[in-house]
Amino acid sequence: MRNNIWTLCLLVTAMCGQAMGQSAPDVIRRAAEALGGEDRILSLRTLKIEGYGQAAAQNGGANASASVDSPQVWTNIQGYEKTIDLANNRVRVRQRSQAFTSAATLSRGLGNIVTTQVLDGDIAYTVNEDGEARRGGNAPNLRIEMLTHPVALVRRALDATTVVNNLRNRGNQQLVDITTEEGDHFTLGIDRETQLPTSVRWMVSDGMLADLAFQTAFTGYMPIDGVQMPFGFNTVIDFRNIVQSKLYVNRNTVDASIDDLAAPQSVRSAAPPSAFVPMVEAEVVADGIWLLHGNRGHNGIVFEFEDHLTLFEVPVNEAWTLALIETARSLVPDKPLTEAIVSHHHFDHSGGLRTAVAEGLTIIAHRGTEDMFAEIVARPSTIDPDHLGRNPAPFKFVGIDDNLKLEDDTMEIDLYHIIGDDHMAEALMAYVPRDRILVQGDLFDLSWQGYWWRDVYADNVELRNLTVETDVPVHGPVVPYSQVLSSLEEKIERTQQLCMEPAGQFLPTCPFQ
Repeated sequence: MRNNIWTLCLLVTAMCGQAMGQSAPDVIRRAAEALGGEDRILSLRTLKIEGYGQAAAQNGGANASASVDSPQVWTNIQGYEKTIDLANNRVRVRQRSQAFTSAATLSRGLGNIVTTQVLDGDIAYTVNEDGEARRGGNAPNLRIEMLTHPVALVRRALDATTVVNNLRNRGNQQLVDITTEEGDHFTLGIDRETQLPTSVRWMVSDGMLADLAFQTAFTGYMPIDGVQMPFGFNTVIDFRNIVQSKLYVNRNTVDASIDDLAAPQSVRSAAPPSAFVPMVEAEVVADGIWLLHGNRGHNGIVFEFEDHLTLFEVPVNEAWTLALIETARSLVPDKPLTEAIVSHHHFDHSGGLRTAVAEGLTIIAHRGTEDMFAEIVARPSTIDPDHLGRNPAPFKFVGIDDNLKLEDDTMEIDLYHIIGDDHMAEALMAYVPRDRILVQGDLFDLSWQGYWWRDVYADNVELRNLTVETDVPVHGPVVPYSQVLSSLEEKIERTQQLCMEPAGQFLPTCPFQ
């Protein structure tokens, strides 16, 4: 008879708790017993985990890859330490990582990027390598870092101020929803047999991906001073099956003495960081062509046609893309802005995609990006509705395989697929024959320390038989093409030297070896 009840519970999840006389708080209490006992969990004051692992590079891995469907790009986490002061609601996360290898990171020192972030209640601050504390950071994210440890979350769930409800079953797991006093919401999975937490799921409002779900799986429990602690954390997001991070713990510590994580008085008395205010300046490049630049370091380029305007790039995020769009429309008020060219799929170049769609713009990009862009536009935005969530609009897309000409009596632009660039396999550049201008994103950046792609810029100019005199970039200032070539020569030489040094062995691919 008991087996029949369990079978019915698996099929009718809403009735399971009632059939077995269970409640969501009961499940939490049993999880506490499995972790070491309710009294032991409630008496804990500190937790500390140390380890190493990998994290998806640049907002989800797939966005940093050469192609939208390439394998993920990883940042190696060579040292990770999370210290949780349970008694005082504080957490510190220290991380030493090897930078995602890019042209902009050559001068930073491979394997030596150290970050320290701390949360004291609702005050977030950072600590630099000299020990200087400065107010700033993402308090909600750090609170999630603290509470997504299974011991910390079960302990918080036992608190009278926490709401625990919605018991249901999924496979061999029991799921309960946990809402903290601060309003953070989690779904905790608990193994039906061992009663140990198996996973935690939560959602955030992401600037690029709207409502985004994270789920961390806990593996490899072992007893540490009477408390069951996991030795593996594997986090995924609900976008293109991306693994967000993998953390392997090589040391767990319970109730050890820890540093004082209280925010220093200098941090407490400092004003919270002010909200970013986008400021756009329009610079005339040629007749009917403007460079829009300002305090985000990601330019937009506007082309004026006989009856409309076209914007090249929708970068970074909603606020910056809206500022670019508003500035573009102000340049020639009697002509509508109707379309946006997106050079490639990396999020710093396509972060305003949803905003551009909400503004009614047709997206022009390489055909290989269409499925990914359509998926991004279709994602719901309900947690903190973004511009598209508040202003739904259809996704209008023009795909380019190799080239497309946009022209009328006043403006002519040739859009070309960039060939041979493994930084962005599905990328476009724009050429204006009248002014001998090449507009590009990530084909060249004057500020880059090195250049991995040898002669790909010049090769593409030669392949298309272009006569380029001026480079108009998404990153950096407008410069003569002659300066591009001389700068590239220096950057390639610097990269070649790095590849020949011992540090070069840490690079996943070195084009000069």
